[in-house]
Amino acid sequence: MAKLNVKVLLVSASVLIGIGIGIMLLLSLSTESYPQNDSIFGRTVFNENTRPGEVADPNYKITWPDDHASHNSFDIEWWYLTANLEDEEGQAYGMQWTLFRFRNPSGENTNKNAMSKNPWANEHIFMAHASIHSMDSHWFAEKFARGGVGNAGVESTPFSAFIDDWEWRNTQGKSDLFPSNLLFTAKHTSKATSEQNDRVQANFTLKQSGPLVLHGQDGYSVKSSGGEHASHYYSAPFIDMTGELRFGSSQNQTFKKVKGQAWYDHEWTSQLLDTQTLGWDWLSLHLDDGSKIMAFRMRLDGAPDYITGSFISANGEQLTLKDDMITLKPIEMTKVKQKTFPLDWSLNIPSKDIELQITTSKDDQYNTASVPYYEGMVSISGTHQGRGFLELTGY
Repeated sequence: MAKLNVKVLLVSASVLIGIGIGIMLLLSLSTESYPQNDSIFGRTVFNENTRPGEVADPNYKITWPDDHASHNSFDIEWWYLTANLEDEEGQAYGMQWTLFRFRNPSGENTNKNAMSKNPWANEHIFMAHASIHSMDSHWFAEKFARGGVGNAGVESTPFSAFIDDWEWRNTQGKSDLFPSNLLFTAKHTSKATSEQNDRVQANFTLKQSGPLVLHGQDGYSVKSSGGEHASHYYSAPFIDMTGELRFGSSQNQTFKKVKGQAWYDHEWTSQLLDTQTLGWDWLSLHLDDGSKIMAFRMRLDGAPDYITGSFISANGEQLTLKDDMITLKPIEMTKVKQKTFPLDWSLNIPSKDIELQITTSKDDQYNTASVPYYEGMVSISGTHQGRGFLELTGY
């Protein structure tokens, strides 16, 4: 039995090492191959015997609930939820939960029959992030898992996106996104915190209060002037979220009931794996008149920034905002964690008489993850008031 245990441990260790190498190949820049300021996605992840995944197709028609599921022939996919919340005392909280899938092909000459018999040979790696911000604290966690072995993935009936004990699940046993329940845990990012605040358990209920929205051309979202960068992309911008945050250990817990508005994105593509992609800036905004805005700036090496977005009326009608219909400009840079970020923005949509100033609710909303990035709450002023979320990558 001791010999068997040693063998199992050795096999498990080799599997974990293999997963780690795959993750590093897919998620980390090679300092020998690319300079530090090169693309966040541009890297040699495919060898000469493999090919990039399927590209987004403008003729593809997104259908629900089928397209809530995983699109395994594409290289990158994410199921992404953010929320602006308040507790019963009016204190603000920002929430983010994201499940990523990365296609990590092992080669065209792989024995497909052998792969079908060995779930550890699955070509997909999952990564998940969970984050809670209050105005003076931050809880964050990151998980990784190999696809195909049961501890991470997306299931259709009922809809479920999960990794280990983190799970988003339809509560009626259906294939729809809502109504649903979301569970996760995260740890305080400061080492000098009390036991009472070192951990947060989140339990949320999500209900849909408006329609799903297709971005771009019926869900085909172009992200560069030449169209080389594109994705399939839709959102659920009308979500009412309620729930409870539990801080501390099971023996010493404090509770906060929270509620607010959430925004969900689902996006899949193979067209961001190039050295031209430097990063992007993304905003989701809930305005006080019930309308919503998604604004996006792609930063490309050797090309002008590409700006696009969606204006969504209070009743769910979507208008694609081309570059001549929207202006999105950073107006002030701020240093956070030894990096400089645009944390203050102006956003104008003349056809809707919208002129907004957008600023982060607090400066430090940086996620020190395997792929570090900035993401957090923003407040809105100008012709409209409101709240939302800002994501900054590649800085």
